[in-house]
Order: sequence, then C-alpha cells, then structure tokens
Amino acid sequence: MSAVRDTLRLARGAPRPVASWLLLVAGAVLLVAAQWVLWADEVLFNADGFSERAVRALDDDDVQEYVSTVIVDTLIEEGSPDLIAARPLIEAAVQAVIGSSPFEQLYETALRETHRTLLSEDPIVLQIVDVSVVVKPTLANFNPELAESIPDLDTEVLELAESEVLHAVLDIAEGVSVLAQVLPLLAVGALAASWAVSRGRRRTAMRIGIALVVVAVSMVLLLDFSKAAIAALVGERAGAATEGVWDAFLGDLRSWNLAIGAGGALMATAASPWFAGLSPAQAPARVWELMTAPGSNAGRLLRAIIAVAVGWTALVSPGDLVEFSVALLGLAAIYLGLAELVRLLWVERATTAEDLARAAAAQRPRLSPVVRLAALVAVIAVGVATIGVLVSGLGIIGGADRDTAAALEACNGHAELCDRPLNEVAFAATHNSMSAASEGWFFAAHSDGIAEQLDHGIRGLLIDVWFGSPARNGVSTELLGGSREVMVERYGLEAVESRERIAARLGPTSGRELYLCHGFCELGATPLRDTLDDIRRFLVTNPAEVVIVFIQDEAPAADIAAAFEDAGLDRYAYAHPGAAPWPTLGELVERNERLVVMTENAPDAPVPWLHRGFEVAQETPFRFHSVDDLSCDLNRGRADAALFLVNHWIEDIAPSPADAELLNARDVLLPRLRQCESERGQLPNLVAVNFYRVGDLMAVVDELNGVGTASQ
Repeated sequence: MSAVRDTLRLARGAPRPVASWLLLVAGAVLLVAAQWVLWADEVLFNADGFSERAVRALDDDDVQEYVSTVIVDTLIEEGSPDLIAARPLIEAAVQAVIGSSPFEQLYETALRETHRTLLSEDPIVLQIVDVSVVVKPTLANFNPELAESIPDLDTEVLELAESEVLHAVLDIAEGVSVLAQVLPLLAVGALAASWAVSRGRRRTAMRIGIALVVVAVSMVLLLDFSKAAIAALVGERAGAATEGVWDAFLGDLRSWNLAIGAGGALMATAASPWFAGLSPAQAPARVWELMTAPGSNAGRLLRAIIAVAVGWTALVSPGDLVEFSVALLGLAAIYLGLAELVRLLWVERATTAEDLARAAAAQRPRLSPVVRLAALVAVIAVGVATIGVLVSGLGIIGGADRDTAAALEACNGHAELCDRPLNEVAFAATHNSMSAASEGWFFAAHSDGIAEQLDHGIRGLLIDVWFGSPARNGVSTELLGGSREVMVERYGLEAVESRERIAARLGPTSGRELYLCHGFCELGATPLRDTLDDIRRFLVTNPAEVVIVFIQDEAPAADIAAAFEDAGLDRYAYAHPGAAPWPTLGELVERNERLVVMTENAPDAPVPWLHRGFEVAQETPFRFHSVDDLSCDLNRGRADAALFLVNHWIEDIAPSPADAELLNARDVLLPRLRQCESERGQLPNLVAVNFYRVGDLMAVVDELNGVGTASQ
C-alpha cells in the first residue's frame, strides 16, 4: 500500500499530463496483476472452481483418452497378468464410464474433497477414488468373470504430514484472497484517476482504451504461446490432453481478456479524434482510409501488427478467425450506437484550431435536457450490462461460487430435497435389512439383500452387528456376555433351543469376525465387511445420495468403527456437532459426507461420526402383534431428538409377506405416518418396514416429502 501512496503523491506533484500517464501505466500493470490474482482465488484456491474446471476438462476427447489410458494401465498393473490380454475390453468399459454423467459427478466430488483437504488446517489424508468400483459393473455387461478379476484400488492412500510448505501454501491462499478484493479496485481507480487529472479527457479515454487492448492482446498471446510450449514439452501422447486441460482451467481467463480487449477497442475508437463528429455512415469509410493509408508511422506500425495478428490467427486457428469476424461486426454495431450516445452527451472544450474547425463543421443542434438524460441512461445501461456479462458469464469473478442446490440436479432422487435439512426429509428404510431370503437366511424379512435395497431406493438401513465364529457349515453366535440366560430373556427359550440344535450341526469353529445377524447367526449371517463394501460401492457410484445406517450393536462400538474405516466408509461419514442444526442434503452431498451412522447400545462414541443413536433420534414401539396394536408412543430416545424412527412391522420370529402386504399398503401406512407426525410434532425420518418391495413404501415416502417419483 505504501507503493500506491507514493505513486499517488508523485502523480499529484507532477504536471497533469505526466501524472495522467503514470496513473495509466499503473492501472494497466494493476489490471494484469488483478486478473491473475482473481483467477488464482477462484480456480487454484477455490475447491468448487477447481473441481468444476477439472470436470470441464473431461469434456475434451483428448483428455478423456489420456485419463482412460492411465486408468487402464493402473488396473492392469495392480491386477493379474491375465488382464493384459483383455485390455481392449477393459479400455471399452473405462471409456464408457469416463463419458458418463455419474463418473463426472464422482470425479468432481473427489477433486473437491481433495482440494479442500489440501487447503485446510486439518490433518491431511488424501484417498484416491476407487475407479474400479464404477468400472466393474460396466465391464460385467461384457464379461462377468473378467470384471471380478479387476483389482480394488480403495486401499491406496496418500498421507501428507504437517510441513512448512503446507503452511506456506495456506498463507499464500489467504494473501491471494485479500489481493483479489483489493487489486481490481486499485486498477479501476488508477485508470479513473488517469482520466480525471488529464487536460484532454477525450484523448485520455482513447489512451485508456488502447491500454486495455494492449493488456488483453499481451495476455492472450502469453496464454496461447505458453499452452503451445507446454504441450510440446510433455510430448505427443500427453500434449493434446494438456491443451484440453489448459483450455478448461485458463480458457475463462483468455475469454475475459478478449472481452477486455473488445471493450478497450470500443472505448478507444469512440473517443478517438479520427472518428469525432463522424456520422455512422462515415465511420466505415474512415476505417478503410486509416487501414489503407495511415497518416503516421504509428498508424503504419498498428496496421502491420493487425495484419500479422490476423494472418497468424487464420493459419493457426481459422475457426477463431471466423468467430472473431462475427464478433467484430457485433462490436462495430455497438460502437456506432455508443459513439452516437457519446456525441449526444459529450461536448469537449476546443483547445486547438483543428478542434474549432471540426466543431464548426459538425453544427450540431443544442440538445434538450430530456434527450441528454435518456442518452446518459442508455450509456449507464450498456456499462452495467457489460459488467454483468464479465462477472457472471465468463466465470472469473465469482464464477465458481454458486449455490449448492442450483449446482446439484437432485439429492436422493429429487432436486427439491437438496435444500432441506436432514431432519426434514423422510427416508424409506428396512427393518433387519440384512435378513434376505436371496442370501440364505432363515425367517427372512426381505426377498433380497442390502445392495439390491439401495438400488431400489432404500436409504435407511437397520442392521444388527454381532461377533460370530465361522464354521464349516455356517456361523456360530457369540453369546451376549457369554450368557445363555440373557439370550433366553431376550429371544425366548424356544428360539434359543432352535439355535443350539443348529449350532450343534455346524462343526468346529475358528476365529472371530463381525457379522450381520438377527440374534442368532446360525439362522442367517452376512459378513459385515461384505455389506460395508456394498454400501461403499453404492456411495461411490451414486455421489448425490445420502444414506442412514442405524446399528443394533451387539459387538463393541470400537470394533464396528474399525470395520467401517477398513471399508473406507469413514471418509463419507458425517459427524453431527452436538445441538447444531442438521445440514441440508445438498450440503452433505457437496461435502461428500453422505453417510450417517448411529448405534443403539454403545455407552459412548469411539469416533465422532459414530453417533449414539438415541441421543439424536427417537422412535415408536416395535413389538406389535397386529395392525390394531400400532401406536406412535415414545419408546426409546428423547422426545426432543431431531430424528424420528417409525417402526412399522408385525413382530414375529418368521416375518410374513402377507402382514407386509397389509401394513405397507398406502391406506394403512400413510395414515399411521400422518398420525405419528401429528402426535409427535415431527416428520417421520426413517420409515422402517419388512418386505419393502410389497406395498407402497416408496410412493408413501415420496408423498411425505411432497415430491414425485424418485429418479433412480
């Protein structure tokens, strides 16, 4: 700031023409610096701007081809040698995935998360996107066996420790943010001051316009030559992709300078003495005269530069020349109108004999105040419209700082849900989600497993986690507290005896693992790691979906948390900070914290994202034996808890599809949910049922949310 004060002091003490020139040069230099600082603030140091432009780069065919090659090489190197022979199939699958909208969403989310991690003061752990998760389903359409042989890449992690370099980057980011607010104002102020202190303001306006053109042309040439040089340095294979990435990240900066140059050319032309007093019909003739017979060496130099620039553009990029020519015609039309408005407003005092002669020749009639006011309003409107285009259309100033809900097409299948807090959204949920007939469970509560449920639209999973011991013919339950009496008290003597008869036939057991079981792993057991892999796969391939998992934890919470971390789910888990308001679905999606996990029994939370369920949620009773028993009374949880679980099934050791057909029908389900909403003063957030495919669960949940059918 001291340098700026010194410049202004010098300008005030200097003769007015010298001060005007000094301020003009300072304004041009500040304008160049302001552009780079604004670009860095909005692109390099802004997670949304960075990820948005990175995704834009994927629209380039050369970039897609290069990224595809890198992914295929990585999958083959990490997999078995047999994959080499299948490279064409793998390439086809990867290219199909990269060109898809889900991959772009996934790619943008990962880049945003990585960028924010880098530019935060939190411990830095960057996890590489598991590309194999989105490639496998596509490849399975061609060759299921080959798809299974594709390796998982989710274990690759890059850890960055605290370092002086990191803190230096953070300091630079903060400094750039400040400069981005200051430098543009200083640039405009210096140019305005140059005009204000000059004696011939029309000529100064022309010089400012020329300065803008010089700045714009210099920046465009710098960007184009730098792109060509870097593409040549990286080699033929990556050169085309490099140009595509360059255009995605710096194309806005180039477009902005083209606009600055066009505006400067308009200003210089409208204010130039060569065009003063000319009618719109005379202006084209004057342009032709200046181009064919310039009256000074400066004019000849300008003509030579223009000729070289036009020829170079025609050779290197003829398409740009066509676009430029069309734009030039548009600018000429704007100029003619703008010049006429300026002549209506601006009668500059004559200072030379030439000026007096020109003014006498013009013989313009005196204008009424109404005409002058209308002309002034028109000039201001043109200026406001131009600034609006630069600010919102070119993406340099605030281009990436957009509202989250506007940027998202849908959250959990509906755009309307993006701006709603989590506790104001209803989720279709399944009771004993893991209990699936298709996975060999006795007394199953559903026809298919959790992966299929998620694909169908279920977003709330009620699961039970136990320790079990694998055996040759099944899994043996680890008794609660090692006590048979506790099991009898909870499940009844008949059920315990049935479990014991089955356990006797399992054979010897070995080890100890976490399973999803409903009390008795002998009647059905799914390895927890397999289910967590299914959930991770769903979250990876559906980056706009939020899922809630409510766990009946019959194993230590620390072990459950470790299993989630091993599956890579902790990076998607949301940690709710105490009594704070719940975030919207859009905010959870935008931050990639799309998994809410709660436990029923843990006395404390071993990690912030593993919530003690009945501190944040309340529920209805669940031991109903008929439809007449259904109630909305408070069971577990506090009456003021933010989330509301409605248990809606008939309690039976063998769940019945016939019961579900009755309970899940709209005429039964919706009135009960409305009754619970009225009695408890809260929207049911988790609507948990058995046999979710039977009845009208999905339609009723949509009706609760006030939306149409979800797009899966």
